[in-house]
Formats: sequence, structure tokens, C-alpha cells
Amino acid sequence: MKKKSTPLSKKLRFFRPAEQYSDGWSELSTQGREWEKVYRRRWQHDKVVRTTHGVNCTGSCSWKVFVKDGIITWENQQTDYPTTGPDMPEFEPRGCPRGASFSWYVYSPLRVKYPYVRESC
Repeated sequence: MKKKSTPLSKKLRFFRPAEQYSDGWSELSTQGREWEKVYRRRWQHDKVVRTTHGVNCTGSCSWKVFVKDGIITWENQQTDYPTTGPDMPEFEPRGCPRGASFSWYVYSPLRVKYPYVRESC
């Protein structure tokens, strides 16, 4: 099956200048806004779960985990801890780089998913 060739001028139509207004500070584009759907789908989630990470961590910092179709999509640090007192600075947000990368660990091929059993010799 032969592929139709499209002229180069049609492929590069987004380089054409759009109608300008407000002394050139803004442009009126005739392009569609389909790209917004991709952005919105990326940040959609089914539920938010409050959790902590247990990877050799003694801090037990609280995280807000966003889940879509049963898979962790992204995480935020919780910032609703009680105040430490009027004479001390707030310890916000809690969380460390190890905790921020924990969602990768959950889906890692190196993760132990079942207990190891020693075979007798």
C-alpha cells in the first residue's frame, strides 16, 4: 500500500504566525486544544491514599499517594502535621529523596515479592 505524501508546507502549518492582538503580547491560535486531554489524563487519579514508606526509614513520614487503575502515579508529601510549638520552626514538609523514589521500588524487578525458603542440601 502506497503512503500518501503530504507537502512540507502542510506538515509545518504550526509555524505560520497566528493573529496577534494586545500590541503583539497575545496570539489567537486556530489550533485545536486536543493536547489538553493528554495533560488532564496524565494527572487524573482514582483515589488518594495516605501512607508511609518502609524502606529502612525511621522517620515514617506521611505521604499522599495518587493511584490510577491500581498503580501509583505520583506522590506528594503530607503537610498537615501538628505544630511543634511557638518557639520552634515548623518541620514541613517531611519526606526525603528516598521516600520520594519509593513508588519506583514498588514496581522494581529487584523487589522481593515472596519469602525465600532455604532448600536443605
